[in-house]
Amino acid sequence: MAEDNTPEYMKQLSGKVLQINFKTQSLKMSFQATEDICHSNGTIIQGGFTTVMMDSCMAFLVMELTDFIYTPMSIDINVSFLAAGRPGRLDCESKIIKIGKSIGFASAKLHQNEELIATASSSLKLVKIDGSQKDFLKDNIAKDAKIIKD
Repeated sequence: MAEDNTPEYMKQLSGKVLQINFKTQSLKMSFQATEDICHSNGTIIQGGFTTVMMDSCMAFLVMELTDFIYTPMSIDINVSFLAAGRPGRLDCESKIIKIGKSIGFASAKLHQNEELIATASSSLKLVKIDGSQKDFLKDNIAKDAKIIKD
């Protein structure tokens, strides 16, 4: 069995990659928010965690599409909070706007019970990596993901 190198923040959020679509350049993830990441007596997800969910979804998409040659480093991330997220399951979908040689652009939408909770867009600096990130995605949080190639 492969060692689980999943980052602690992703374990805390119970992040799972559900689908990787190479044709549409999109990725779908689910997260589980607990009261531990909420304010207002454990009822509303703190905005930083909402942002992490969307940022991770965009980053994992870029990593997948570049076969783990690059990791995206956020130059900026613009988030619009549209509704309060609550403890429970959240679903995120990220899409590529454009990937160049050294800069990429992506967007994400976060839903809970089919309600749009937040949106994000990000400019990303593409930095070469050694590929070790591939293992934690493929062996752990993306092991059951549906892969769409064509």
